[in-house]
Amino acid sequence: MKRGCTILLWTFGFVATAQESVLINELQAANRHTYVAADGSTPDWVELFNPSSKEVDITGMRFTVVGRTHILKGPLLLGPRAHRIIWFDGTPDLGPDHASFTLPRKGGTLLLIAADGTTVLDLFTYPAMAGDLSVGRLTDGDKHEWSFFTTATPGGPNKGERAVHGRATTPTVDTSYAMLDTRTILPLVAGAGALIKYTTDGTEPTATHGTRYENPIEVDRDMVVRARAFADGRLPSREFCSTFHSGDAPAAGITIAMDEAGLSDDSIGINVEGMHANFSRRGRSWERLAMVKFNGSADAPVPIGLSIHGSGSRSLPKRSFKLHARDRYDSPAQGLRLNATERFQEGILRADAGAHTYLRNRFIELTCIQQEVRVPVQPSRPMPLYLNGRYWGLYRWMPPKDRQWLAHISGSEEVDVLEGPAARVLSGSDTTFGPAIERLIALAPLDTLQRYIDVDNLIDLACMDLWTGRADHDLNVRVYRPHDAGGRWRWVLFDMDLWAPVDENSVERMASGEVRETPYIPLLLAHADLEPLLLARMSTLLATALSANTATQLLDSLYTADRTLMEADHERWKDHMTRPAPGESWQWMRGFINERPGHLLSFLSQATGRKLEWCVVEVPTMAEGQLLLEGSRLQPGVCEVPAFQGVPLRLEFKPSAGHELMDWKGADGPGTTIILDPDRCRRITPIVRHMVP
Repeated sequence: MKRGCTILLWTFGFVATAQESVLINELQAANRHTYVAADGSTPDWVELFNPSSKEVDITGMRFTVVGRTHILKGPLLLGPRAHRIIWFDGTPDLGPDHASFTLPRKGGTLLLIAADGTTVLDLFTYPAMAGDLSVGRLTDGDKHEWSFFTTATPGGPNKGERAVHGRATTPTVDTSYAMLDTRTILPLVAGAGALIKYTTDGTEPTATHGTRYENPIEVDRDMVVRARAFADGRLPSREFCSTFHSGDAPAAGITIAMDEAGLSDDSIGINVEGMHANFSRRGRSWERLAMVKFNGSADAPVPIGLSIHGSGSRSLPKRSFKLHARDRYDSPAQGLRLNATERFQEGILRADAGAHTYLRNRFIELTCIQQEVRVPVQPSRPMPLYLNGRYWGLYRWMPPKDRQWLAHISGSEEVDVLEGPAARVLSGSDTTFGPAIERLIALAPLDTLQRYIDVDNLIDLACMDLWTGRADHDLNVRVYRPHDAGGRWRWVLFDMDLWAPVDENSVERMASGEVRETPYIPLLLAHADLEPLLLARMSTLLATALSANTATQLLDSLYTADRTLMEADHERWKDHMTRPAPGESWQWMRGFINERPGHLLSFLSQATGRKLEWCVVEVPTMAEGQLLLEGSRLQPGVCEVPAFQGVPLRLEFKPSAGHELMDWKGADGPGTTIILDPDRCRRITPIVRHMVP
């Protein structure tokens, strides 16, 4: 991660820079458009220059920066007064002119060392740079003057006329300007002698593109104003960006401004359907520069990369977006704001297809977070999206389920991350995953499994998958392992919108797969220790987090809070997608929540051969204390707890201050903890006494 984009020329040092030595002539560590390879990538590069009149063999020379070294393999010859580009793309297999790592975007000291491995031929310390800037010698081989270049010349001569060491002042709104009429106008000001160029169509202003600012800009429609200042001897300023709306400006949500062609042009647009189907494209070549602002925040808009996100959802008219904070775009060094305290280098604007998708995903997310279900879910923030001034619908802003977020929630610096049913490696290694699953398949003892797998996590994943009966449980798989002592494999819960019909036998369906697939229902049911753990956990969840009362309260509060947002989204996309209205989705989910437990318990009873029993528990008020079922809090009042024959459950009472537990009515056992045996207990009441001081 870079520390910033302040453009200052650092102090440069030279060692053994004899006139005839090969020199570092120019470099670019944030290539955006300067050079695009055949595969669409934009590699970093270093240009070498031979100031001598003789051909030089550079085979064996090496580059070193921030502890990494690459040795140039031969044959590599550099002619007299010639240039040679070394591509720092991390793919040395492509040829001898490709290095094994990329240049650090945050800056660093690059050394060119002779083939003897000790003689330093040249060194150059460079700072973090904005996208497409290069830095190098003012002219080829110049030993004294270095400069930034807004137009890089990889493989060509450096022909700087004067050094550029700083940046022009960013345009701001001129608060001293006196408004003379009722029109909405935008007065801008920059540093003395600077030229301001601006656009109102979402495109990026450059020295050759945009309108020269001479008078305040009239704002007469939904529009995006982007402006940049230019001054002699300075780099272009950072960008000013502001989005205007014909109605009231949105107080909440997120606003994105970008070149409309980058969004919808047939050839280069990322959101194009039809014969080009650009929405299906992937990779960095299908990212587009954009400016993003979180409405209601004091933060100014910042540059980011924007791409289409997702797999199956790409085929829907309403698509998800991914935001990339990259050095090549001059994005904030600290990343994108997820909330008041957390920032990540990437973020997702999840486009739920409608209220049915939105409510199901948000319900599961909030249930897992609020009820402390033992499986991680991505936290999200609902927010309207405005794209180039137009309302685009209701989205959810969330971190991607990748290495950075998973390392953050696990408290580990590094994690192994695997994706999909094939457990494709996204980060780290899969070395220990195969042995872990092999032991699960072999029904190894519980203590052996727990050394490799977080068993509680897998069981909770299975419970949530069985309760929803989600159709794509075998495809939406993400598993990770922290690189800590005793780090174990854990699963992530995501994309929880494809719920089964309320009476579908999900137990039978998930247990009948021909291949071993997450969450491994047949193996859990066949294991002597895991089967009772699964049944006990399902009983607990259905009496607590997924009880009809608790779940309905959460759903109703969610619907009430976000109904207006969902209805606006439904209106926006009603002509593009056929989907239920928010009220219909809400009512369907209410029915599911109330009816699903009975069906699911019956299916589990049939699959295990264990008789289903019910026990009524009278839960004291919060003022008296908390009653915990297997560690989860029961709501005050009369609670029906489902239990399976031969699977005892643990009840624990924690009295509030000034109260004490006297006895248990309907159950044997002294102390604050008892075992609920479904074969013997039908109704249990803790007897609590208020202690008089």
